[in-house]
Amino acid sequence: MKLSLEALHLLVTVVDTGSFSAAARQLGRAQSAVSTAIAHLEIDLGLTLFDRRGRLPRLTVAGERILAEARLLLTQQSNLLALAAELADGFEARLTLAIDDDALLPWFSPVLVQFAQVCPHLELELLFPMMEDLSDMLLTGRAQLGIGYQGLTTPQALSRFGLGLVEMPIVVAPHHPLAQKWQPTRADLQAERQLMATGRQAGGERERFRLSSDIWWAEGDLAVLELVKQGLGWGAVPLFLLAEPLARGEVICLPEQALPPSSALPIELLWHSARPLGPAGAWLQAALQQHRLQEQNPNKNLNL
Repeated sequence: MKLSLEALHLLVTVVDTGSFSAAARQLGRAQSAVSTAIAHLEIDLGLTLFDRRGRLPRLTVAGERILAEARLLLTQQSNLLALAAELADGFEARLTLAIDDDALLPWFSPVLVQFAQVCPHLELELLFPMMEDLSDMLLTGRAQLGIGYQGLTTPQALSRFGLGLVEMPIVVAPHHPLAQKWQPTRADLQAERQLMATGRQAGGERERFRLSSDIWWAEGDLAVLELVKQGLGWGAVPLFLLAEPLARGEVICLPEQALPPSSALPIELLWHSARPLGPAGAWLQAALQQHRLQEQNPNKNLNL
């Protein structure tokens, strides 16, 4: 069976314009050439695509089904050509963004909306390593950009840009023993189970905010929050995750007096200093930086 994308394009044009003659005018071809091409397509497919008994051709049931597939194929052709053009211009075939904890995703999702418009055909990979795992991915080249909480140390090979602070209030379930205390103290926190986020490495990062000897580890802030809701312990959770749980009365924030010395964590954008980013990665890097500057100066136009 012989089949060309040009023939499918003719089929779609005839349907969209309403007739063979209208399609011929739009394409700058003779009507007889369009009619003959459609007839050859029908022969190649072994199907009658149009009912020609009326003044205007009408799709048969088989024709309607073939039309739907033809539109999909033509869209895929268009996407393929656009992708080829981007790759020819030096765009990356894939970009991997590593984010410390998927709970951070809503924080910068407006930038991803813009990114999808600027690089519609690029394959984006979002991974969620935590703590030292994130640094390892950038150092090995598994990821090109990273977003994470500021660590105790940053490998010298990585460059970084501050993206702001995330408040980390300590929360408990309303029925937790700490919720019954008027002003819980550091000693009170140490006496109860602490719920903490962890990466997959047993490194120093996960230990730095430890107060209690009784610990449950969870891979991600969302998991910590769910355990807190069940009354299984207390934990520090990013403030941006707490609006709905607080409104529903699922958790309460402990008074500030109970907080450890550091109740806010800086967020950083990270990349390998010795590995130049491609056009898409450089755009995303600049957009995230400007997203931060826009937050600091909301009245200033910082469009890319």
